Amino acid sequence: MPPAEVAQDILPQLLATLRPGDLCHHRFQIPDLPGDNAVEVVLGLPDRCHRHRPDWVKVAVNGRCVQVSGEDAGQSHPLEQTILAAFRQTLPRHRHPLCFIHLHADPQHVDWHRHPAKTEIYLQHLDQWRPAITTTIQEALQIPADMRDSGHTQKIRQLMKVAEAKGVYHLQQPSILSPQPEQAASDSGFNILKAIAQLHCTYIVAEHPTGVWLVEQHIAHERVLYEQLGQDWHLVPLTPPLMLRDLTEGQVEQLTDIGIDIAEFGHQLWVIRSAPQRLVERSDCEAALIELSQCESIEAALAATACRSAIRNGMALNLLEMQNLLDQWQQTRHPRTCPHGRPIYLSMEEADLSRFFRRHWVIGKSHGI
Repeated sequence: MPPAEVAQDILPQLLATLRPGDLCHHRFQIPDLPGDNAVEVVLGLPDRCHRHRPDWVKVAVNGRCVQVSGEDAGQSHPLEQTILAAFRQTLPRHRHPLCFIHLHADPQHVDWHRHPAKTEIYLQHLDQWRPAITTTIQEALQIPADMRDSGHTQKIRQLMKVAEAKGVYHLQQPSILSPQPEQAASDSGFNILKAIAQLHCTYIVAEHPTGVWLVEQHIAHERVLYEQLGQDWHLVPLTPPLMLRDLTEGQVEQLTDIGIDIAEFGHQLWVIRSAPQRLVERSDCEAALIELSQCESIEAALAATACRSAIRNGMALNLLEMQNLLDQWQQTRHPRTCPHGRPIYLSMEEADLSRFFRRHWVIGKSHGI
């Protein structure tokens, strides 16, 4: 294997389980800083790869991996913390992203004299670099309009080969399909999925310009609701109030932190006078509030509320409802995974379907002529 020169080619050589299709590369130019400044990111897609510890959250400045500090850092490793925050509620619990950030900074913004070995630098305008990093990661996690999903394609090809082995085709010749070059992104807009059917009242079958996608309806709606709740965490009065028993001090503190109106009403008894709007009309509102009290953060509470409020698997949807859900889901900031880190969709490329159904055969040859 020849030595690689760029991060997206180097990482698969360092990590044996990593495939090129698991990575995404994106660059964001910062217009508001004097000089030529940009953020470049190579990250592992959260529905494909993640780590059990944050050992591959790296920051480089002008070609050198360093620790960065600044006048408004306020915490150790501020840029690494920014990266972890950008991936919040996109990965499974206790998992960490694979993310390499390369800052292309104008030399006037960098002080290399903080450490004799040049392993720590002082970066000016850190308050502008941090949101730029967040924006770059969010843009990288979007699903491109014209996407050839090589990561899912490899998995589908394995499934196709298994199906072929069990079927009537037992050819010992190589595939006549050659790898197709990456196509440039189109300008046709992002809402490009067309709902065509529902499978087992669980998956939406959608037509994509490059093939067919299966989208799990519950977790797609969960992602939509999670981001809506993050923008508008709306609490409404409970009439009549609910009573909860045997809450711990931590549970009471958690409900207070997320804005719930809670007050002690007697020995080991608390009265709840408000709740998230999406939970008020539910028959399991009491159980939902207990679940919220056990969450570790506001983000976890948002995810729990979204999960309970989302449409359930097993619910029949008509074509209009499916299309509306697909349109809303495609516009989310993190459409690849649900807030708990589960992958939302599976893509099947047209080329793999053509190969499986032998659409590239010569007609006479396929009939034994």
